[in-house]
Amino acid sequence: MRTRVKVCGMTRSEDVQYAVACGVDALGFILHADSPRLINIDMAARISRQVPALVNVVGVFVNASHDFILSCREKIGLDLVQLHGEESPTFAESLGVPYIKAVRAKSKEQVISTCEQYSSARAILLDPFVKGQHGGTGQLLSEDVWPDKDLEIPLILAGGLSANNIKGRLDRLRPFAVDINSGVELDPGIKDHHKLNACLAAVRDFDQSLNNHVVSTLA
Repeated sequence: MRTRVKVCGMTRSEDVQYAVACGVDALGFILHADSPRLINIDMAARISRQVPALVNVVGVFVNASHDFILSCREKIGLDLVQLHGEESPTFAESLGVPYIKAVRAKSKEQVISTCEQYSSARAILLDPFVKGQHGGTGQLLSEDVWPDKDLEIPLILAGGLSANNIKGRLDRLRPFAVDINSGVELDPGIKDHHKLNACLAAVRDFDQSLNNHVVSTLA
């Protein structure tokens, strides 16, 4: 078992190179949102060329137009799009590209309902609900909104994750993947390599301990 890791809010080449060297699975570029981590399309395109095969490049959008999303995908070479606004299931499917749907989670019932509505999504990302903000709040997701039952669609845990709290969150919630952003920054969009390395080491330690437990149980 292995927890997948996405690092979001990338704005600098050196941070992308370091994250890739650390073994992350995906990198997020915020391309359409009211965010201090916003990156322009040309810069994102230049940086994405440094990303090797098998590391996914994800474009993050909030209520962007159909044409804008597809234009970004073509110019940057996005592997997935992440929809963080009020995009409908019909809109998401009309893009014809692999997508992640983000939920500003308020309750378990809302999360389960969203998973059912967006059944074509590759994953559902759970972010804390903060009025007037669509992500990057630095706040932890309430564990009360995490579904008790296993769902067919993979869940991504987001919201204020850092080396100080991620192992406990993984142990209690067991997400398919985590989305790391503000908890590994010096300033918005500027990653702290020591914090990022420590956070990823904590994820690896959790995965190793979980796998060791599974092996000992089966022995």
